[in-house]
Amino acid sequence: MRTRILLGVLLAVLITGLVPATALADGGIQGQHVVRSGETLYSIGRAYATRPAAIASTNGISNLNHLPAGVRLAIPTAPWAPIPPGPVATRQFGDPVPPTCRLWHTVVWGETLTLIAWQHNANMWNIARANNIYNLNLIYAGQRLCIP
Repeated sequence: MRTRILLGVLLAVLITGLVPATALADGGIQGQHVVRSGETLYSIGRAYATRPAAIASTNGISNLNHLPAGVRLAIPTAPWAPIPPGPVATRQFGDPVPPTCRLWHTVVWGETLTLIAWQHNANMWNIARANNIYNLNLIYAGQRLCIP
């Protein structure tokens, strides 16, 4: 009897759309993320190590290139590895992964983040994230950068 009630409740929840069916198939929902201006499915996917296609599928998004700010997304458990380089959204739940610095670099006049990344065989997006740099063109001579 208890099993029938639980199945009935689960079916009702799926029908009403409170929990997307694909979330149950992929292993559940990690949490909710509210889209901020400039974020993409890929930047959000990188933040939670979740496949962007799984986020789109879970939330019924058909156009992967159109993601308006303010939309609340359920982030499924759908591991994404290796994660390609690129911008990373700010996590809104869960523990952020602290960057570990393999070395420190002091910016010299004329250097760019691209050049610094190339010199240290690193990814400029990872350097920017580790140092809370939001404008990739705005670094200063004398600034000390963590190179992850």
